[in-house]
Amino acid sequence: MRLSRRAFLGCCGTALGVASWRGIGEEKPLRCPPIISGALRWVNKEYVKPDFTESWKQEVDDERAIGFDLGWLCHVQALLEADAPDARLRELLDLYSTVGMQVLLDTGSTPDWYVRLDAEREIEYAKRQIEMIVERVGDHPAFYGWYVPQEIYVTWDASAAFIDKVYPAIVALCKSTTPKKLVTVSPFFILDKTGVFGDFRYAEPEEYRRYWAALIRRSGFDVVMMQDSGEHFSYVTNEERRPFFEAMREACDESGARFWGNVECAEFECPSLETYVKRYGRVHHSTVKDAPWRPVPLDRLESKLRLAAAYVERIVTWGYVEFCRPKLGQAAKDWYEGYKTYVERVRGKQKDGAGATQ
Repeated sequence: MRLSRRAFLGCCGTALGVASWRGIGEEKPLRCPPIISGALRWVNKEYVKPDFTESWKQEVDDERAIGFDLGWLCHVQALLEADAPDARLRELLDLYSTVGMQVLLDTGSTPDWYVRLDAEREIEYAKRQIEMIVERVGDHPAFYGWYVPQEIYVTWDASAAFIDKVYPAIVALCKSTTPKKLVTVSPFFILDKTGVFGDFRYAEPEEYRRYWAALIRRSGFDVVMMQDSGEHFSYVTNEERRPFFEAMREACDESGARFWGNVECAEFECPSLETYVKRYGRVHHSTVKDAPWRPVPLDRLESKLRLAAAYVERIVTWGYVEFCRPKLGQAAKDWYEGYKTYVERVRGKQKDGAGATQ
């Protein structure tokens, strides 16, 4: 089984100002409310079916009910291909607009870009997709910004040379065609120092900070949405995550970018790295058959959100679509209702806290 690109490369309204919101009883002030603004959605062939719009409307309503104010669409090329209705992308943005949600659209990527490392090919592909999106929805009020989907950790050698060409070129294309739109990227970090999941080089947080400070400055990204766990495991702790949040916070401050968190709400359930090795061997988790993925339990999710909120100004997520939507089944419905209650509690504390300071 071929490894994923991450395995291979292991190699809202207006955003709130810093310290503009404090959690009630928090020892450290939070930079934003510890709630999710929106979830990554991977566009597929379902989106081009004639009867898709009504089900999509329900999905958007469900997201608004739990506080989402941002849509994040990746693989938008599925809506730009010959068999896709010409107006479907605008139709989707219209739905977002009616409920006051902003939308990020991806700039596209070629299959196996992380293996081929053909910078000119990648830039040309992004150029075509950017031009098609601008032609169809560039003037749409819900279109908030771009997402560059070539995910990386830290790169070296040929991969570094590829990224050093591709990132600045794609950002420049976005800004030349839509100068008022944000350009975002969502890097990850890894914690595997012993090569369990592959023969990857490991970067300490300080190296991570230096690398990203330079790359953000060179590329011109407006927003960095750092993923909070490169390996997605339930055994990863906040204390393991914290040094990378600190590193990326410093990198964004140095380079002038805004820092958002990508706090994952899905995880691979396993109590420890040692248990993983006993069960599956020293293999990447993308190769595990019937892997035990689950929605992140709400108490654990809350702690992850609060960790991120101490460093970032807005929070997005991966895994909601795949594991947490209420239509997926009872477990997902329970998670959805529990998270909705959590959001109401957080917002209640916001209101009470604001009232107390007036």
